[in-house]
Parts: sequence; C-alpha cells; structure tokens
Amino acid sequence: MNEPIKPKAQLNVFPLEPVNTPVTNKLPGELRNFSFLLQENFSMVALTSALDALRTANLLSEEELYTFRLVSLDGASVCSDLGFAAMADQSLGELNLDHIDAFVVCGGFRVELETPPQLIKFLRQPGLRKKALGSLWNGLFALANAGVIDGKTCAIHRENRASFRESFANIDLKDRAYIIDKQCFSCAGGNSALDMMLEIILEARGKPFVRGICDILTCDRINDAGEPAFLSDQADTQLPKNLQDIIGLMENNMEEMLSAEEIASLVGITRRQIERQFQRYLGSTPTRYYLELRLKRCHQLLTQTHLSMSDISLACGFVSYPHFSKCYRQYFEVTPSYTRRQS
Repeated sequence: MNEPIKPKAQLNVFPLEPVNTPVTNKLPGELRNFSFLLQENFSMVALTSALDALRTANLLSEEELYTFRLVSLDGASVCSDLGFAAMADQSLGELNLDHIDAFVVCGGFRVELETPPQLIKFLRQPGLRKKALGSLWNGLFALANAGVIDGKTCAIHRENRASFRESFANIDLKDRAYIIDKQCFSCAGGNSALDMMLEIILEARGKPFVRGICDILTCDRINDAGEPAFLSDQADTQLPKNLQDIIGLMENNMEEMLSAEEIASLVGITRRQIERQFQRYLGSTPTRYYLELRLKRCHQLLTQTHLSMSDISLACGFVSYPHFSKCYRQYFEVTPSYTRRQS
C-alpha cells in the first residue's frame, strides 16, 4: 500500500497586524505613518524592535498615534534571518506615497548589499523627496546606492562600516548606534532600532510618554537612578572621553595615519598620558591598537568588497602590499588571499 503523499514543508509565515488607515490629524513634518521595505534575510530583531516602539505607543495612548505597513518588492512574504517569513501588506508598486511619512529599508547580516534596480527607481521618484528615509542594520546601502542621502550623517552596522566608507565618501558615516539627521534616520542593529524609534517618538510626544514605553520595553535596562537607560542624561561610558576621542581619530584616519604627536595635539593630552590610558583600559599600546584597527578594516574590505589587494592595503595605511600581507598573516594567521577566497 502506497504511503500518502505528504505536502511539502512550508516556510513559517507570521502575519503582524492589519494595515490601518493612515493618520492624518498630525502636525507638519511629524512622522506618524511608517512603511518598512523588507529585503531577503532582513533582521527580524531590528524590525520587531522598531515596530514594538510604535505598537506600544499606540497601546499607551487613547488614540492611534502611529501606523505601519510592511512592503516587499513584489508583495510576497519575505524570509527573515531567523528563517521565519513576514507577510507583506503591499508590493512596492502598490504603495501610496500620500499614505506614508517615512520609508524604512530593513537590512540584516546576510542581506545582499547590491540594491535591486526596482528599489533604486522607487527611491529616486520625486514624490519620495519630501518623505523621511530610514534604514535598519545595513539597509543604508540601498539609500546610498540610490543617491538619496548624499551629505547626510548616518549609522550602519559595524561589519559594514569599512566597505560603506570606501563606496560612499559623500555620506558622513559615524561610529554610532543610531543617528537621526533631519529627514534621515539610521541604526546599526536590533537594540539601536528600538532606541532610535523611541527618540523619534520622544521629539513628538515628550519624555514622560516615552518613559512609559521604556517601562514596558526596556525594564531590563534601568540604571542605578531608576531611570530607563535610553532617557538617562549621562551616557554609560566605560572609557574616558579622551580615549574615546583617540579611538575615533584612529578609526577615521586609516589611509593617512596620524602620528602619535598629532593625536596628542588633537586631544590635548601628552603622548605619555595616552600610553598610560591605553595600557590601563585596553591592555595595549596606541601603536598596536592602531595596527589592529587597520587590520580589522582590511579584513572587512577583503570580505565585503571587490577592491584589489593593493587598493585595500593603501586604504588602510600600509606603505606596500608585502608589508600589509606580512602584518595580516601575523595577526589572522592566514594570508589576505586566503581570506578573499573564503569570502
């Protein structure tokens, strides 16, 4: 007797909530209606963190403050990085620009960095110019490839910073968890997606309202004063400000390296003080730390770009490819060419 044919296993698809009528009773420039473009392998954590802020705001309010809809290129469900798919409410072509205030591109660790022509064409249409543009994780590549955020200050996931800087010199990329720059907002990952959305809500609704959201969503991030960490006036910084500034200078000056004397002059402390801080807080010397930063960036460029070996070595401050190859092999215990082949 033949076994009954079993249906193929289907991808788990999770619908979120119905798309509601856009909010219209809002102030000029206020962001109340959001559309999230899902890319294949998008970060589910980043998306749900952003949506949690909006949904909880609605929960705490006596009126619907925010709406959101999920969009895909063709209107079909899209698989996330967790293997679960999210149902799209609309295709990109069906999206009514009059019904949105902000368009957000959702990225993720395994999202392809090459932007589909269909998405680039959509982002370049005149009707989108007056809307706010946002990105989660590395969704910033799509906005940059479309040329719609030139001159903006942005944030992206740490793993993508090196390749992004090499490709888009006209965008001011900061090593920050998230950044809100007028009509552009971007974040580096899941937790920062929540904080970014909370700050957007903070601008419109005020601190007491956002504190209520934090009490629900970030109760595990309360500081010693009983204040949600997001609303704390004092940043939780483990490193001295001078040391943070020095590391920032190193990260932003790799192609043309700064000398120890130049760094000391820029931060206003002596070279000896710098050496003591590096030893105390990082267990390293400034020279060694600078070298490791450059080698890590080389690794990112090797795995995320098609730049030649010599271009990568120059971009990271090495005077010659043989010198770069030697330092890289000593640090990673493999050759640059091996890393390129494995990427």
